[in-house]
Amino acid sequence: MPYRPDIDGLRAIAVIGVLLFHADLGVSGGYVGVDVFFVISGFLITGLIIKELREKRFSVLGFWERRARRIVPALFVVTLTTLLLGYVFLLPAEYETLGSSALWLSLISSNLFFWKNTNSYFGGSAEEMPLLHTWSLSLEEQFYLIVPFVLLFLFRAGKSRSIFWIICSFVLLSCCLSIYGMKNYGSATFYLLPTRAWELGAGSLVAFAVPIRSVRIRSMMQWLGMACILIPFFMYDRITIFPGISAIPPVAGTAFLIWSGIGEVPKANSLQIQRVLSMKLLVWIGLLSYSLYLWHWPLLAFNEYLVILKDSVPVKISILLIALLLSWISWKFVEQPIRLRRMFGSRRSVVIFSSMAFSLLLICSSALISKGGMTGRYSEDFLSHTERGLSEDPFFDYGKASKEFPQNKSSLGIEGNDPIFFLWGDSHGMALARAIDAAAKESSIAGESAVKTSTLPVLGWVTSKASQINYNESVLKYLEGKEQRESISHVILAGRWWLASNQSYENESSFETRLISTIDRIKGLGYSVSLFRQVPQWTDHWQTPSSFPFQLEKLSWEYKEMTLSEEELEKRFAQQNQIFSNIEKVSGVRIIDPLPLLKGSDGQYQIKDQGGWIYYDDDHLSGYGAMKLKSLFNFLGN
Repeated sequence: MPYRPDIDGLRAIAVIGVLLFHADLGVSGGYVGVDVFFVISGFLITGLIIKELREKRFSVLGFWERRARRIVPALFVVTLTTLLLGYVFLLPAEYETLGSSALWLSLISSNLFFWKNTNSYFGGSAEEMPLLHTWSLSLEEQFYLIVPFVLLFLFRAGKSRSIFWIICSFVLLSCCLSIYGMKNYGSATFYLLPTRAWELGAGSLVAFAVPIRSVRIRSMMQWLGMACILIPFFMYDRITIFPGISAIPPVAGTAFLIWSGIGEVPKANSLQIQRVLSMKLLVWIGLLSYSLYLWHWPLLAFNEYLVILKDSVPVKISILLIALLLSWISWKFVEQPIRLRRMFGSRRSVVIFSSMAFSLLLICSSALISKGGMTGRYSEDFLSHTERGLSEDPFFDYGKASKEFPQNKSSLGIEGNDPIFFLWGDSHGMALARAIDAAAKESSIAGESAVKTSTLPVLGWVTSKASQINYNESVLKYLEGKEQRESISHVILAGRWWLASNQSYENESSFETRLISTIDRIKGLGYSVSLFRQVPQWTDHWQTPSSFPFQLEKLSWEYKEMTLSEEELEKRFAQQNQIFSNIEKVSGVRIIDPLPLLKGSDGQYQIKDQGGWIYYDDDHLSGYGAMKLKSLFNFLGN
């Protein structure tokens, strides 16, 4: 297969999109760069295998040797470096999680790990996982384990002329699974091979394509292909339902670009897009793209975790430039010597190296897990602080709180009794549920709750995913039911209201308008409504486990005593306070204010007191903290 500099240029476009997306530098849909990589990989791998099969010189071991030379050296260096950095910067719980992800990566299954351990690739704690990006590598490696045997079997079975159509059928099936899966199984669809294989398969189909003779048609295909990639770069964002149908344009666009570049073109009629993609700078970045992809994310993730000028553009650009430098070093001194056989020249030596590399990662990651994230780095007193009040507790069920309604519905109060109240909220509602449950039991009553993480109980409002609109409508539809209206008399709305005025997604109408409309629709069903004001929030950034309530001093974490004054909280909550002030004028709404019960005797808000942790992070109450508010819900029994 002749060398195609334009494909390296296309790799550069893909990796630049991914980097700018991850750094939040204006390319909101840059994550589709990964899909571009998938198509390129499918094309190159399948083309190479088919060529060798036709020449009767294909060897599965030879194929895996080439894959090992390409993938393992840089991956091993980056993963080992990440584990070493984690030893310095991560607290035990997060370091143990890093060890688990490294273990699954060593077993070519990190995509399975992140599927099981993240609610979404696009936010929350996932952004602080330094090996999150390796999900795509594991997925590709799983593809490499299957495809050689399938193609070899079909050739030996005399089905070589049918391979194209067989691949077509699997691509179509996988694409349909992806579209269907996004309706109910978004996380699995994103991370797993059956619903992503069609993207690699699309590249495989192009490997069978014949050159297009018409230069005009090829030029039109290239312009169309580039548009199908670049438009999603800027039109898609974190709430786009992806993959599924949304993945078709960038996948098809990449396939068009690769196909239109097959075959010679007279210099007088050279293709403009192909010339641009073949520019030396883009080709150079494309050659570094694998190492650049590997290095950039751990650096950004550690910065996210440490909250070092988190929203600073110069800091983000500096991180990407450091990643570029590390990528060049990695490419020149790690990747190239092994790929070009200047190191580990024989197959046996590269097999030994790969086995030792993965074995070392397995040993290190297993040690991290068995040692609970290397707790020996800290004193017992410090470790007692890291628990932060989040112990085994049935009310803290993030797995259930990430599901759709009614799978996330729970019972509160006396079991078996008909529910007379309904708690509707986000993770703040989940943290509050313990207090409501206790108050209900004291009053011998029962209720229900539906809490979903990062989803404010406001109709028509989106914080991060468009699907949140459908979720809230499904909860309201439940409340419209005859059985519920005959039993339930009261609805409690609880949420992290601060988020509404501090989120990246813009809604068409104001939050206050949407919230009042929601209250009116609930009241219109015959329910009384209570609005629970947000508990004090200790920081103005997204939850970062290590930064709160700890600080890094001399490369070691130290516990930091924290208090919050009324003046600081008033400034932080200024916008939502104005909204609540207006809502207090709406008739028939009870405002539940937790602030007086959470204020210390000195007038300050405390993160912990003599009884224990009041919070377990920067904005969620612990079980102990929630119980301080139990008396606020005694009215439910009246």
